[in-house]
Amino acid sequence: MRADSPPIALRAAATLRMADHIAAGHDTVLSLAERTGTDPDLLGRVLRFLACRGVFAEPRPGTYALTPLSLTLLEGHPSGLREWLDASGAGARMDAAVGDLLGALRSGEPSYPRLHGRPFYEDLALHSRGPAFDGLRHTHAESYVADLLAAYPWERVRRVVDVGGGTGVLVEALMRTHATLRTVLVDLPGAVATATARIAAAGFGNRYTPVTGSFFDPLPAGADVYTLVNVVHNWNDERASALLRRCADAGRRDSTFVIVERLADDADPRAITAMDLRMFLFLGGKERTAAQIREVASAAGMAHQSTIKTPSGLHLLVFRKKRFAARGHGRRMVT
Repeated sequence: MRADSPPIALRAAATLRMADHIAAGHDTVLSLAERTGTDPDLLGRVLRFLACRGVFAEPRPGTYALTPLSLTLLEGHPSGLREWLDASGAGARMDAAVGDLLGALRSGEPSYPRLHGRPFYEDLALHSRGPAFDGLRHTHAESYVADLLAAYPWERVRRVVDVGGGTGVLVEALMRTHATLRTVLVDLPGAVATATARIAAAGFGNRYTPVTGSFFDPLPAGADVYTLVNVVHNWNDERASALLRRCADAGRRDSTFVIVERLADDADPRAITAMDLRMFLFLGGKERTAAQIREVASAAGMAHQSTIKTPSGLHLLVFRKKRFAARGHGRRMVT
């Protein structure tokens, strides 16, 4: 990426909260430079660069205004774009890992922990960057949760453990649509705190149990269904099987395990290959074909029962414990 490319200038503007300063009436180069502690001449050149590309408007020479595009850079915008572009935030650290692809190729190891000194999630939590990342996860989950509700017979389920459930989009939706269903959410402290506050505010706290901890520790036992939505792709094969083994150990003999992922053999190649590289560079994970997911699940003692494709392109791969899979529980729908 060239140093003069729009993303670099956008990141500078976002980090300096330029849109918020303009919205507050500091709309001249000199006023903005004073507010942000920057060089007026260079700041003017950066703003002209961005104005030429529609990020800001320049109604008069040296005076700037917001455009529909720069409105998304305001603090608190639902997109979370300003926080994501902030040079001190999670997005910048992730971008640095992407830029280290050559280092990953040479070492065979994920870039993020090598560059930043800690594993991905531990680093986000330590530097208080987790909320921005959780906000991105939340927005993404809202885009497909209706598909997950429609794809599976949740009306038959009494208790769900959502492993890596993030900010609780799925469990809240399940409780909202099924009046007797109870849920457990397992994730890291920041995500669990956000989920718990949201679910309590929605009035579902009496049917919800938060669990803070690692997915690789023993999981809550005895649920009807264990869900892992966009979780398995975070890990290499060994760790993915270890995680699924924890699920199998926690489940009853008739529990069901639902892995939700995009499949590498049934997705837009441009999108899935880009995500595949990101998963490795951040976490050492990978995008998998249906056969590869079945393989890591089999190593954890699970037998595949069905695969359900949703309109959003996600697939629900349904498993049971191998010892009990042949007894005919559940429905088999293979696509």
